[in-house]
Amino acid sequence: MRRYGDRMMILTDVGEVGVHVGERVHILRPSLYAMSQLGEPREIVELFAAVMGEAPSLVDALAVVLACSNEDLSGLFGCVAAESDKLTYEPGQVETEAVVLLARCLLKHGITGSLPELPRPAEQEPEYVQEFDARAHVAMAMAHLGVSERDAWQMTMTGLVGALRAKFPPSQSDSPGAKAPSKAEMEEALAWHDRVLAAKENEA
Repeated sequence: MRRYGDRMMILTDVGEVGVHVGERVHILRPSLYAMSQLGEPREIVELFAAVMGEAPSLVDALAVVLACSNEDLSGLFGCVAAESDKLTYEPGQVETEAVVLLARCLLKHGITGSLPELPRPAEQEPEYVQEFDARAHVAMAMAHLGVSERDAWQMTMTGLVGALRAKFPPSQSDSPGAKAPSKAEMEEALAWHDRVLAAKENEA
């Protein structure tokens, strides 16, 4: 928990949400680690769609909210019960509508990054990914921003994209993709990350 003097610091700019209950404040942080706990890369994208859709899944929304905290907040937000081989949502103190809104906010900051979109050439079609590989983004943060692995896992996508835009600012002559490393650079960062892990295992 971060404190500044006697005040608790909630980093809303990168997606942290403070939930006030009486005199207590619970911090929800949509970190890359929290997002990785939602399933395999393809399952995370499917969950994103399920929560953002017109008929949001309460079970998935709850999973997002609970994953973003180090505390057991099931009494506050609700829990999931298994009935007849089906998962059902059991409400907590917070209304279901608020749980869905929280989950959507956390997913935006944790998966896509909640920052203004950069202009894109008219002929360039938007890209749709089928997987969210948190590990790839962690490797990118380590290789290009110089942060530790632990700190990289605690970054949100909003924080990561903002930092990459600051380091790789788009220019008029470059495509919007210049704001961040290319796919080849990402693969290079992943390979570098694997080499670091392999070296640590050999030292152990």
